[in-house]
Amino acid sequence: MGSKTPVGTTGCPFSLDLGESGATGTWSKGSDKFPITLKKVASLDDTGEAKVDGTVEIPFWAQTATHRFAGVYEKAGFLVCMNKLRVIDKKKKKVVQEIAFDDDDCDAGMLMTPIYMNVQKQVGRSFEIISVNFRGGGAGYSRDYVFSHRFKDYRLLVN
Repeated sequence: MGSKTPVGTTGCPFSLDLGESGATGTWSKGSDKFPITLKKVASLDDTGEAKVDGTVEIPFWAQTATHRFAGVYEKAGFLVCMNKLRVIDKKKKKVVQEIAFDDDDCDAGMLMTPIYMNVQKQVGRSFEIISVNFRGGGAGYSRDYVFSHRFKDYRLLVN
């Protein structure tokens, strides 16, 4: 969880004290000073036996002009699993599709070390494809989902 001592930076007007349930501190600029309270709502640790508190939703870096993507991770036995991928409409700011994974080995969204890189995109003139990375099979593999302009959702691309 990083440093347990207060964090202060000169370029950023925040000073925070980290605790078990979140962080408290202040934001200040000139003579203005405002309190900050951040509450821990969820956490994920897969460095040993899986520890998941709450529903952990990880936003992925990959985005299209219309959508952003977030993985929902939960504990399954001793493992952490991404059980679904949420497709979020940027303008509407709501989930417009959930892609579920039938993945007993909990490999979906677990390949890349930075967890937020487990969905990638390919965009061309007439297509949008997102690739979900899976660990396993040696170097891992991906499943591609193509956006259907007719049905307005992502569909598994089958070769």
